[in-house]
Amino acid sequence: MEAPDFDLQSHSLHSDGELPAAQVVENAAQAGVRLLALSDHDTVDGVDEALAAGALRGVRVVPATEISAVDGVYEDLHVLGYGIDHRSALLGERLLDARQDRERRADGMATRLREVGFEIDPSPIDARRAAGKPVGRPHLAAAVLAHPANAERLREEGHADVSSFIAAYLIQGMRGYVARMHPTVGEAIGWIHDGAGVAVWAHPFWDVKDEQEVLAAIERYRDAGLDGVEVFYPSHTEEKTLLLADRCAELGLLATGSSDYHGPGHRLFSRFLAFELHGREPNLGPIAHGTLAAPARGDAGLCLWLTGLSGSGKSTVARLAAGELRDRGHPVELLDGDDVRQNLCAGLGFSREDRDANVRRIAYVADLLSRNGVITFVAAVSPYRGARDEARARMGERFVEVYVRASVAECERRDVKGLYELARAGEIESFTGVSDPYEEPLGPELTLESESESPQASAERLVQLVERRLSRPPAAGAGVAGG
Repeated sequence: MEAPDFDLQSHSLHSDGELPAAQVVENAAQAGVRLLALSDHDTVDGVDEALAAGALRGVRVVPATEISAVDGVYEDLHVLGYGIDHRSALLGERLLDARQDRERRADGMATRLREVGFEIDPSPIDARRAAGKPVGRPHLAAAVLAHPANAERLREEGHADVSSFIAAYLIQGMRGYVARMHPTVGEAIGWIHDGAGVAVWAHPFWDVKDEQEVLAAIERYRDAGLDGVEVFYPSHTEEKTLLLADRCAELGLLATGSSDYHGPGHRLFSRFLAFELHGREPNLGPIAHGTLAAPARGDAGLCLWLTGLSGSGKSTVARLAAGELRDRGHPVELLDGDDVRQNLCAGLGFSREDRDANVRRIAYVADLLSRNGVITFVAAVSPYRGARDEARARMGERFVEVYVRASVAECERRDVKGLYELARAGEIESFTGVSDPYEEPLGPELTLESESESPQASAERLVQLVERRLSRPPAAGAGVAGG
């Protein structure tokens, strides 16, 4: 198993991190991170800076935020939102509301700390507020540590850093703690989905210690729309990691991971890629594709991906089915392999790397179309299983693989362009079915036997499949690929 090159939680000066967003990206790049999320608490103010830095350093940055939420006795659970529209006015208003609740909470905790005899240096708190940045428990703790009047008491109590002071005074049940009021976990998930994002429960065992309680919460949150769980995390033991990975696989949830980077001086979270996979494969689903990671919500379209040998009849069947659905009033587009190569992929050849790049470009466009309600037909040889699986991971439940099956002999018999003849003569290199392999789908949603049924009959079966898929209710967490 390859070492991970993703790290899907990091923090900048815009919340409780040490560094500007651009420097966070720079440090991630130096550590070998290729896919990064800047996930500041209840804000997206650093995302544009991170995106710009990522473009310069070759790091794919996922727009993200980490929303603090409540659930019963748990008053500070965290829900990560990935692939959000960080310029959404509605999301911005909701995050502002969450920060204002945080401000109310910070003021309440400051009052309680003074009541138990601590002085608070107001200058760093006032400076953050003047800059429009949130004030949280780390900043209150730092303001207490910075005030000289507290030095002797802090030394006597053994509080030399922010983390130990928070544990002693600013967690639930301690004298300085004030509870959050909202949003609930369900509301946070809804905010993320309304912002076109993917909702992931961050570091479950950081907040909830009992294993069975964590597993029950995952299922409950899944029913509320949760898309995934942060399985891989620095403080998760191998046992806990495997427990979370198994539950995510059972429930069809994403399994993500992060080092929760806060900066090089942080006592706990000072390094990127500081988490272990413990032999399990992450399932990042659409998050792996960066900015446009979000699954479709509401009236989603479909991507009917027709794969098969050249000459198997993919384009013919796709055109017939697309025409019928268009006549029935559906928005439909067809991405034909030959047309795409001419208009989008003209510079690509037929090596395995170029073929995979061709499929990724088609999948990118199909994803954009289908998540905006368009029934999108793709008719492309797409010979390699891995690239098709990557397309499925990008689009999740919108992706429907259709295998148009025909033998090489039959495709060669139909070949009016003479491509097979040229390939056998050595005039075309890496030709699928002759000098390059075709990897058949292992579990396509539909197989069309183009040697034994007419194109019209195949198209009708395809139309029926589309109508069935459009009429069924979406699954919980729909739009996100399963394990």
